Amino acid sequence: MSESTLSVIVPAWNEEKYVGEAIESLRRAAQVYTRDRGCEAEIIVVDNNSQDRTGDVARKHGARVVLEPVNNIGKARNAGVKAAHGKYIAFCDADNQVTENLLVLIHDHLEDPKIAGGGTWIEPARRNFKISFFYFLWGIYVRGSGVGVGMMHCRKADFDSFGGFDETIYAAEDVQLAYDLKKIGKPRGQKFKLIKKGWIITSTRKIDQTPLFTMIAKLIGFTFGLQKKIRSKEYCEHWYEKAAR
Repeated sequence: MSESTLSVIVPAWNEEKYVGEAIESLRRAAQVYTRDRGCEAEIIVVDNNSQDRTGDVARKHGARVVLEPVNNIGKARNAGVKAAHGKYIAFCDADNQVTENLLVLIHDHLEDPKIAGGGTWIEPARRNFKISFFYFLWGIYVRGSGVGVGMMHCRKADFDSFGGFDETIYAAEDVQLAYDLKKIGKPRGQKFKLIKKGWIITSTRKIDQTPLFTMIAKLIGFTFGLQKKIRSKEYCEHWYEKAAR
């Protein structure tokens, strides 16, 4: 196999039930990527101190596995980038699946000198009132802020230049990355942009597990003193008390 052009980083904490399907989805997209662009994509799973068989399942499905012993999502993502060989990097959660064209679209995005990086459209695996309401609120934020998440992607050289993910953050680190990419791109005339012709299909388990009132209260709470709260593991325990990614 030739050297990888695109590295996909999958942080995983106690994800033995989901990570195999995520990897298989990425492998199908990688086959399309090789066929259509003649490039290789590598899949790196970062075992973030799992207490189950996450690492074994990931290896069984063909991913390269690295270990990050400190349970922090920013550290896990950064550990994956350190192990990456590609000039382009993308981040996929362990309970996501992707459309088969997505790696091609990410590659084309990052080949465009007018793009600093981006995210992707997000489609929940299923919908009900609570799920639709959450994504309605999220859509308002995306339109108002000009940032989004999904499968975040950028050039590895740019990621390294601003030090990667802030490891003092316990939640919303992907949103912070979007702002970092907007900041680095602005003086170069580059934009942060969402891909909408390909997307991730994400598990709704965290929304399912959270009462609607709690979810709304948490979202409202984050709007006041956001930078302080995302650095509090106690306030962000929702993302750490159970497997969240």
